Amino acid sequence: MSTALERLAHRLRVPVDEVPVLSRYDEERILAFEQIVHRAMDEEEAAFTRGLEDALEFVPRLLRPVAKKMLGGGRG
Repeated sequence: MSTALERLAHRLRVPVDEVPVLSRYDEERILAFEQIVHRAMDEEEAAFTRGLEDALEFVPRLLRPVAKKMLGGGRG
């Protein structure tokens, strides 16, 4: 089993057997794809955080911690 494929499956939070079609690719291509997925997920998280912070500007300051928690802020 490819180490890169295992990393990719872990990043996607799926079992390796859920992505069997990727096993036909060599380690280098799978690793490149995993890096693209990693970057995309990081960018999505950053966009979510920026959007949440922007939206919270419309919420009274004292209610922001509760609103942030309700809207999924601090998701991990």
